[in-house]
Amino acid sequence: MSEASTTLIERIASAAECSQEIVEQTLNDYGLNLTTSNRRRRSIRLDRLRVRGDKAGAVEAGAFDETFDFGLGVTVIAADNLRGKTSILEVLTLVLRGEPRNLQADVLSWLKEVSLDVHINGQPIGFRLSLDTSEVTEGRILAGTIADLAASDDSIAAGTTELASAQSSDEWAEQVGAFMMTQLGLEEMQVFNRARNDDEAGIIKSHGWPAYFGVLYPPSGADTILLGSTAGDQLPVRMMQVFLDMPEATRSMRVRALAQRLDSEFKAEQRRGRDTNTAIAKQLQDARDRSASAETRLEALSNQIPAESLQDLIGLAADAGARVAAARQAVEAAATAFGDAQIARVADEKALNGLRESKAASALFHGLNPQFCPRCETPISAQRRSREHDDHHCAVCDTTLHLDEEDDYAERETQAIEALAATRAAEKALDAAKNKSHYDFSAAQDDLNSVDGRIAQAQSVRQMTERIEAEHEFAAATAVVEALQAMTPEEAEPPVSVVVLSAASEILKDEIAQVSAALYSDLSDATRDLALAFGISELESIKIKGNGNMDVTKGGGARSSFSSQSPGERLRLRYALVVALLRTARTRDIAGHPGLLLLDSLKAEEVQDDHAQTLLQGLVTAAAEEPGLQILVTTADKSLAAAVSGVSGTIEPKPNRTTLF
Repeated sequence: MSEASTTLIERIASAAECSQEIVEQTLNDYGLNLTTSNRRRRSIRLDRLRVRGDKAGAVEAGAFDETFDFGLGVTVIAADNLRGKTSILEVLTLVLRGEPRNLQADVLSWLKEVSLDVHINGQPIGFRLSLDTSEVTEGRILAGTIADLAASDDSIAAGTTELASAQSSDEWAEQVGAFMMTQLGLEEMQVFNRARNDDEAGIIKSHGWPAYFGVLYPPSGADTILLGSTAGDQLPVRMMQVFLDMPEATRSMRVRALAQRLDSEFKAEQRRGRDTNTAIAKQLQDARDRSASAETRLEALSNQIPAESLQDLIGLAADAGARVAAARQAVEAAATAFGDAQIARVADEKALNGLRESKAASALFHGLNPQFCPRCETPISAQRRSREHDDHHCAVCDTTLHLDEEDDYAERETQAIEALAATRAAEKALDAAKNKSHYDFSAAQDDLNSVDGRIAQAQSVRQMTERIEAEHEFAAATAVVEALQAMTPEEAEPPVSVVVLSAASEILKDEIAQVSAALYSDLSDATRDLALAFGISELESIKIKGNGNMDVTKGGGARSSFSSQSPGERLRLRYALVVALLRTARTRDIAGHPGLLLLDSLKAEEVQDDHAQTLLQGLVTAAAEEPGLQILVTTADKSLAAAVSGVSGTIEPKPNRTTLF
C-alpha cells in the first residue's frame, strides 16, 4: 500500500478492530487497491462518419456511400420521419458503444463498411467496421493523425497504428468496451443483488461501458429514468457519483458489493446451521425426556423385578454415536477444504488470465505513436523520438520506459499454468475426499441405527418385562443424547474478510457523503438554470438527492418528483442534468462527463414549434458556454435549425433525395 492510503488503512483497521497488516492482506486477497488514482478530464469529440452499404426496399434503394462531418457545438440532423435521422445516432452507437441499442434490423442489414473518426481526450482515434448480414466480420481501433485516419477507411495508412481488432460482433463489443473504459478512466460499477432464497448467497452484477453510454445518449421523454438508460441497481445515482468525480466512487461500489456478497455467504451458512441446530435441539430434548422417563421407571422397578443389564448394548450405542459425530466433523472439514481448493483454483485462473491480459496490454500501449502531447497538444520533436528509440525515455513525459522481456512473460506464464494445474489437481483430490467423508458418515449412521435395532431386538427376545423395556428405553435415549450433543456445531464468528470489507465499505460511503452535499447542491443549481433556459419557465428550484432522485418545485412552491413531470419536461430536465454534470466538472476542475450528447427527436414529447426553438436555443447557448461540448440533435422540422442562431452545422438529405443514406 502507498503512503497516500495509509490513513484510510488505519481507519479501516480501527473500525474492524484488527491490525493494519490484516487489512492490507484482505484487500490484496481480493485484488482491491484503495489508493487515489490520477484522474484526468474526459472528452469525446466526433469528427467524421462514413457509412457504405446496399440499401434494400422501395425508398431510394441501391448502393450508398455517405460521409458526415461533425463540429463542436450543436449539429442538427434534419429529415422527414423514417429517413435516417435516428439511424445516424444508432450507427454511432453501434461503433462507440460496441453494440447497437435500437438500430432497426433492416438498416443494420444494409451496412457493409462503417468508418468513424473521433478525438478521445484530444487524441485522434479511428473505428473501422466491416459487416455482412448484420454481423461484424472485422473491426479495428486505430490511432494516428486525422489525415492518416481519413486515408485508412479501406486499409491502414502508413503512420497509423492498430490498437485493437475484432472478428465478430461479440468480440467488437468486448474490445470497444475495454478500450473506452480505459481511455476515459472508468471502472465497472459493481452491485450486489440478494438471492430470493435466504439459504443462498446473492450475486455481484457488473455494469460497464454500455451502461455509461446511456449518459451520452439519453432516452426519450416518455422514459422516467433520470440519468442513463437503466434504472435498476441504482445506476442513475452511481453514474452521477462517477461523473461528479466523487472519491473513488466505483471502487467504493466494488468494496461494498464484495462485502455484501461475503456477508450474504456467511449469513446463509449461519442460517443453514441454525436450522440444523434447531432440528438437533428438538431431537436432543426429546431424547433427554425419554432418558429421564426411562430412568424414573427403572428406579421404580429396581426392587421389583431384577433383570439382566443392557450395559453392553449401551456401550456399543455410545461408540456408534461417537463415530457418527466424528464422521460428521470429517464431512464438514472435507467440505471446507474443497471450498478452499475451489477458491485457490479460481485465484490461479485469474492470475493466469491477468498475466496474459497484462502482456496484451503492454503490447497495445507500446504500439501507440502520439504526434502531439495529449494535454497541451505541443508537437513532439524528432529529438525526443530519437531519445525514446535510443535511450528508452518516453517522447511525451521523458519517463524511463521499462520493457518487459518476452522470456520473462513466458516464464511467468509457465509458472502460472503449473500453479493452476496443481490447484486443479488438489481440487479434484479434495472432491474425492469429500465424497469419501459422506460415505463414511452414512456408514457410521447405519451402524448407530443397527445398534438401536439390536437393542430393540434384545428387548423382544428377553423376557418382556417392564424393567427390560425401561432399560432399553434408557439405553437408546442415552446413546441418542450423546450422539446429538457431539453433532451440535458451535456458533461461528464472522470471517475477518467480512469484518474488514464491511468496515471499509462504511468508511468509503462516509467519504462520499462528506463531499456529495456540496456537489449535489451545485449540480441542482446548474440543472435549474439550464432547465429554465431550455423552456421550463415556471420552474422555481431543483433538488438532486443522494439516492439519485430529483425533486422539482414549480407553480407556486408545489414539489413533485422527476417521474411525475410531463414527458416534455422530463426531456428538458434530463438534458439539463447531463449538461450540468459537464458544467459542474469544468467549474470544479474534475473528471466529469466526456462532453458528447446524442439527442433524438427534439420536437417529440410535447416539444412543439416555439418550445422546440427555445430548447434548441438553450442547447446552443450551453454549448457556447461549455468548451468541448458537442451535441447532435435530430428533428423532422427542417426549418428549426434556421430559426435558431448559433447552430454550428446542419445535416440534411442531398438534393433530389429524401433519405440521409
